[in-house]
Parts: sequence; C-alpha cells; structure tokens
Amino acid sequence: MAVITGGSGAIGTALAHRLDEAGWSVVCIDLGADQGPDDPTFLACDITDDAAVRSTFAAVEQRYGRLDLLVNNAGISAIGRFTDHDVTTHAKVMAVNYLGAVSCTQAALPALTRSHGRVVVTSSVTGFAPVLGRPAYVAAKHAVTGLFTALRPELAASGVGVTLVHPTFVTGGMSEAAGRADGTERSTTGGEITPDDVARAIVDAVTRGTDQVFVGRSARAAWHLWRLAPRTYVRTMTRRLSQ
Repeated sequence: MAVITGGSGAIGTALAHRLDEAGWSVVCIDLGADQGPDDPTFLACDITDDAAVRSTFAAVEQRYGRLDLLVNNAGISAIGRFTDHDVTTHAKVMAVNYLGAVSCTQAALPALTRSHGRVVVTSSVTGFAPVLGRPAYVAAKHAVTGLFTALRPELAASGVGVTLVHPTFVTGGMSEAAGRADGTERSTTGGEITPDDVARAIVDAVTRGTDQVFVGRSARAAWHLWRLAPRTYVRTMTRRLSQ
C-alpha cells in the first residue's frame, strides 16, 4: 500500500488516481480536504508536526498491516526575490518541503524496511539547479534532493529504494508560504506539464524501480546544461524568466 503526502493537491490527487488504477491501496495525507472524517483513504495531518506524523503513520500501519510506498509530495513555494521574504517565510518553506519529508520518512521507515519498499520524493528542477524568482523554494528543494541522494545508498542496505522526481513547471503552480510583492508574477519557461504527467512518471518509476526521473523536456535539458555549461544555463534561465 502507498501513502502520499500533499494528497489533496493537484499532483497528489492525480497520483492517487493513477496508483489506484495500478492496483495500489492508497492513503492521502494533507492538512484538510473535502473528504469526510470516516474516509479511510484520507488522513488529516500537518507534516510539520512530528508527533502528528508518527501517530498518522502508526494508524496507517495498524489498518493496513504494511507500507510499501511513501511519496513525499507535499510542497509549498514562495514567489519573489530574496529580499521579499523574511526568515519566517523561509522557515515555513523549509519546514514543509524538507523537514516534513524527513519526519514522514523516519515515521515510515520501519514499515518500509520490512516490506523492502520505496520512498519517492517529488522534487523539482529547482532541486538541482538555480531558478530565478523563488530562492526559498530552490533552497528547500536543494536540501531535500541532497538528503535523499545521500540516503539512497544508506537505505539500499536495508532494501529500501529511493526515487527522486524532477518535474519542470507544472500547470497551476502550487500553494505559497506568503503573499507576493506588488507586481510579482509566477514566471515559467518552456512548455508546462500537467499534474497527471507527473503522476504517470511516478507510477512508471515505481514500477521500474528507477532512481531518478525528469518530467518534461526542459527538465532533462536543464539537468545536462547545468552540469556541462553552468554559465550558459544561468544566462538562458535569466533571459527566459525575465521576459
């Protein structure tokens, strides 16, 4: 069975549908949603509250008896320049994107170890390269990408796999930790992908046991350009996102 954090968001909803189609039992975790309190497929949980996280995962294991897949999908952004956001905003973005994934993975790890399961992290192009106009989000995604890259060989020793998923810009954007400064807009470059594109890529990666996935042509292009020609990447990214 699978647990998806951020399960009521666009990607989480699409992923729950795709996993259900593939025959998985799915539980979605999020702050709140329209489901009723007796709906076993949704559990309200603040992933920045470690005690609540541990209680929630204990309830999942008690109900289903096992856990095979954890998708750390919950995320929150902050759009603007570095000087637009105070430390509180940076801390909130880090708490959800990074520390929330730490908390959920630690709570799920004993069950995942028993099942030789897998952890999936919905990261981003911002997890491996700079992207203009969202420094707090870039920092948090770099942190979570670095952590799970380091954890992959450590967890492999106990039979737990790690998949990092790097989508490019997704239609609709995502929740933001703070209001935007006047005149600030969410900038994108290249063709946006849909939440279902991400969901299908995750299901395929889990099926194949893939360690790293790029969703969208510009995501893979960014990966190679940032490594081979970082100055060119920065010039290209700055020009396109400043238009």
